[in-house]
Amino acid sequence: MVEWQRFDPTEWDIGYDVDKLAAHHVSESEAAEVIWNGFIVRRNQGSHGANRYQLLGRTDEGRPLKLIVHVSGVRSLRVITGWRI
Repeated sequence: MVEWQRFDPTEWDIGYDVDKLAAHHVSESEAAEVIWNGFIVRRNQGSHGANRYQLLGRTDEGRPLKLIVHVSGVRSLRVITGWRI
């Protein structure tokens, strides 16, 4: 289980599905900015189990985004997709 209140991106292996992000007009760097700038986290209600979350935050330019991430292993996080909210 992720302790989101203590989340430190430097301690995680973070990957990005750049094709799915691009399909929603979100760049990899924008997704990274949300992760580094801080976010609100919610459990994702999708059909992929307990390891998917929604991260709601802003880019450096202030663009509000929702990211869907999958957590696997101890410190691996994959940004599946994202879009403007």
